[in-house]
Amino acid sequence: MKLLLCRSKWLFINVFFLFTGAGCASLPAEGPAQDGFDLRGKLGIVQADESFSARFLWRQQAAAFRIDLWGPLGQGRLQLAGDQHTLELRDSDGSVISSGPSEAVMNRHLGWSLPLAVLPHWVRGRPAPNGSVAGRVKDAAGRLTAFRQLGWQVELERYQRLSDAAGDDQPVYLPHRVTARRGEYRVRLAISEWQI
Repeated sequence: MKLLLCRSKWLFINVFFLFTGAGCASLPAEGPAQDGFDLRGKLGIVQADESFSARFLWRQQAAAFRIDLWGPLGQGRLQLAGDQHTLELRDSDGSVISSGPSEAVMNRHLGWSLPLAVLPHWVRGRPAPNGSVAGRVKDAAGRLTAFRQLGWQVELERYQRLSDAAGDDQPVYLPHRVTARRGEYRVRLAISEWQI
């Protein structure tokens, strides 16, 4: 089945993850440790001379997720569902188009991929716990702003306080822009809204 999203010059995506997290935690030096979150914003991918752009809404609980994708004006709707290792790609009716390792499924059907095994950690302002980290840079408030992990250079910018984190002794700050580069490949998330 030909997908409207496959290898288009500009791609609009909506991202929606299945579960929401419960509870808030105070801010450690490198982002909160809770497993679930909701976020929305804009995704941009640059790969050599190809560019893709997207709006997204992302919900995640632990490693489980669901991502709804669509092109301009809602065309070519797709759904990605799975965890950090396995992905199911579904059409707008929910029929499974492909399943398997996340990176392979995305590259084969979309022409690009996201580092889904580590991206949930990076958007929370911290490296993934299972990979070595180098080049840590922190801002004046002690928040992580850059590091290298698994061949990616990661930049965390525009930390903002969560408005719905009231009631905690310590406010929660999370990055509102995350950029990951590996060679000529770049993934950028501009996050407009966080919920944890």
